[in-house]
Amino acid sequence: MTKSGSIHILGCGAIGGLVGYEVSTIKSAPTITLLWRNQQRLNNFIEKHQSTVTLNRLFKPDEPALTSKLNAASPETLAAPIENLIVTTKTYQTQAALKPYLHLISPKTNILLIQNGLGVVDELYRDVWPQVESRPNMYQGVTGHGAFITPHETDFVVSHAGYADMNIAKLPRDLNVTEQFDPEPPTFIKQLIDAKDLNTKYMPYTDLLLIQLKKFMVNACINPVTAIVNCVNGELIKCDNVQELFMDIISEAVDTFFACIPALKGNEAAAKFLDKKAMYDNVMNVGTVLNVKNSSSMRQDVLNLRDTEIDYINGFVVTLAEKNGLKADANKTVRNFVKLRLSLDRSRS
Repeated sequence: MTKSGSIHILGCGAIGGLVGYEVSTIKSAPTITLLWRNQQRLNNFIEKHQSTVTLNRLFKPDEPALTSKLNAASPETLAAPIENLIVTTKTYQTQAALKPYLHLISPKTNILLIQNGLGVVDELYRDVWPQVESRPNMYQGVTGHGAFITPHETDFVVSHAGYADMNIAKLPRDLNVTEQFDPEPPTFIKQLIDAKDLNTKYMPYTDLLLIQLKKFMVNACINPVTAIVNCVNGELIKCDNVQELFMDIISEAVDTFFACIPALKGNEAAAKFLDKKAMYDNVMNVGTVLNVKNSSSMRQDVLNLRDTEIDYINGFVVTLAEKNGLKADANKTVRNFVKLRLSLDRSRS
């Protein structure tokens, strides 16, 4: 078990709350601080929720609710340098969420991104830390844990709906350069591993990339289509042309990734892992069978007239393709239809 000074969590939603709770319960736990958007939200957590995260494991119905008291701060109250930062915001919120804390982040800071979609690191390197030597130590996390916030009059309740795992890798400071894998993770990653119910594994970036892309294919098919046609996941099983549509999305994405991502070029193991038919079968199994009654996060965003992460999912494929002189017409059409659906719904509200 490992002791470290502190871990700050930016993005106080379900995954942020889940990770914060789990790490706070390990032996010799670090100080966990949830970073709230503003003073009002901070005061709400302290006064209404008593600075406490309540966790319900829905897959263990006989287990009582679990609680842990966590520190909390906002841009107005935090002054100390940030040693370790876990970011669980929506992809499109990342830069704005980080901005008030940038003066507390140095090249020695460890930052772990646990988000859907792709392209956030590229944007951070381009817009926030264009100089390689100024960049913090960046890590990518991919999790299959299902969790959501359950509204409650007095408690901050995280419902842990599905038990899975979390996979983490260190990202290169320059995404065009392959770095040698150091199997010894930093202290804060060890603490995530010590939190047994997170089921965390640390691995080389190239291995994580394949896991990330496999999950990405599910999101690229299920999320936008359920948002466009307004259905729960399982309803897609009955649709006659869903295989053709999903295969178009997958084929374009796979071809674009192998053409444009240096770590995949000439990688035979990756080509076998990302076989298009296997990806389609996984999309249907994970998306429409295992989550038959689920309403995708993108559908929920559209129904609630919120911005979506489409630019970091299908939109990422389009941007990557066009940047390299390629086309991604299926993903472009899907991206545009999601934006049209949201715009139309907003105009009707």
